[in-house]
Amino acid sequence: MAFGQVRIDVKLPDIVFKAPPPLVVVEPGVQVVEDYDEDLYVVDDVYWVRRDGRWFRARDYHGGWEVVEERRVPVTVVRMPPGRYKRWKHPKKRVVVVPASYHEHDHHQDRDPHDDHHDDHHKGGKGKGKGRKR
Repeated sequence: MAFGQVRIDVKLPDIVFKAPPPLVVVEPGVQVVEDYDEDLYVVDDVYWVRRDGRWFRARDYHGGWEVVEERRVPVTVVRMPPGRYKRWKHPKKRVVVVPASYHEHDHHQDRDPHDDHHDDHHKGGKGKGKGRKR
């Protein structure tokens, strides 16, 4: 018995961004591209999208989409109802949106070393906390 090859043509998403898109955390470890025309998730710096019952992933915002078996998609993304985050905007104004590409660079060098005391000030309550810097 001979086995033949079956070729199935799958149209890959043509989702490409010129710059990192704005992302919003929708649950721990899961971000979505804000105000996008479909559910576009980001988990561990990998982009995920579901189209026509198939899952696709891209390693960054530049594209390079590939078909992925559902069992290889993060469970947190698979269980999301389709359309839940389509054109979704975060309701809060004070949201820090961090692009997935942020992790590609060391941004700690931009931090002002004099700001270290600011964190301790807020941890100590009314100024009686231990180790408070002055």
